[in-house]
Amino acid sequence: MNTETPASIMLGSQEDLPRIYADMEQQFPPDEMYKYKILLQLLNRDKYKILLYKRDSDGELLGYALVYTIEDSNILWLDYIAILKEHQSHGYGNQLFMALWRKYCDCALFDGMMFSVEHICRNNPELAKRQKRRIAFYEHLGAHRLRAEFLLPHDNGALPMYLYFKPRRGLCSISRAIQMQAISQMYDYCFFYLKHRRELLARYKQTIRDEVFTEQ
Repeated sequence: MNTETPASIMLGSQEDLPRIYADMEQQFPPDEMYKYKILLQLLNRDKYKILLYKRDSDGELLGYALVYTIEDSNILWLDYIAILKEHQSHGYGNQLFMALWRKYCDCALFDGMMFSVEHICRNNPELAKRQKRRIAFYEHLGAHRLRAEFLLPHDNGALPMYLYFKPRRGLCSISRAIQMQAISQMYDYCFFYLKHRRELLARYKQTIRDEVFTEQ
């Protein structure tokens, strides 16, 4: 069901992190999460932000996103996006994703949003069903899966993930060079505390290709 309830994105702060982090612990796998103290450090820097999605009528928090603006690459890295559990299945996810895209990309401030998505699990049918539904959600909203065999850093190594890109209106390609620059900058900014981060791109850079896609 899509409510189309008017809601707006607003900038959050460190004071919002306890509530947001508690929800993240329920919705994201542990290997895909930063430790709390790392998120605090990221929020103290100027390019990493919490964005809150609140209903206009009463200010109720519906969801949130954590983003890193890769300005040198003109790409927004969508690190996390979620709707609070009590507000799920009402179309807010679509609204939040497209509100982010309009805010950053529809007026050509950024060339697009890049983000990673879990691989489909082979030995847990129920989890695989949810993962396939998530992938279909992003693709329905115009995000394109890139061919890069992306690795998401974590404390004990890296997770293989699908890499997606939602371009601004009128942009139908993303070059290999831009992808590599964006990933490299994201690694250094968001995973500054992991020494092995700089080794990861070398492991799959040959899978990164110039991408051309049909505008949706």
